[in-house]
Amino acid sequence: MANGLDAGQIIDIGTLPNHAMGRVLQEMDVALFPNRCEGGTNLVAMECMACSLPTIVSANTGHLDLVANRCALCPETRQNPLPVATETAIGTDGWGESDVEEIVETLEQIWSDRESARMRGLAGVESLHRWSWRNQIRELHDVLKAISP
Repeated sequence: MANGLDAGQIIDIGTLPNHAMGRVLQEMDVALFPNRCEGGTNLVAMECMACSLPTIVSANTGHLDLVANRCALCPETRQNPLPVATETAIGTDGWGESDVEEIVETLEQIWSDRESARMRGLAGVESLHRWSWRNQIRELHDVLKAISP
């Protein structure tokens, strides 16, 4: 409300156990992650995709795994440099500032074509099946075997 939102536009779900989040996520229309950086693959974005929620991510840092593997089908690719002085930007390599206009365009596409949005959500679920623990461990085993026979 301090930022101009009406109290009626906010729903505070409080603290919920993780197992209850699936029901909450399935009530949403879209998930948006315009994050400047992610320290690793965004697990919350993956949870959203697992609930068949169309998921928009920024195409930088830890989101790149989701983008490269076509898990997040709506990447925000227009990433601008951070608006900080170079001397204070230590450790920000790969960070990006998502383009607000691109975000609005993507949200409008999802809102105006509900069937396409539904299909995007289902495609996200399907792509995550390739990321099962079994598949990931098999891939890790193959990489380790190749470098240390």
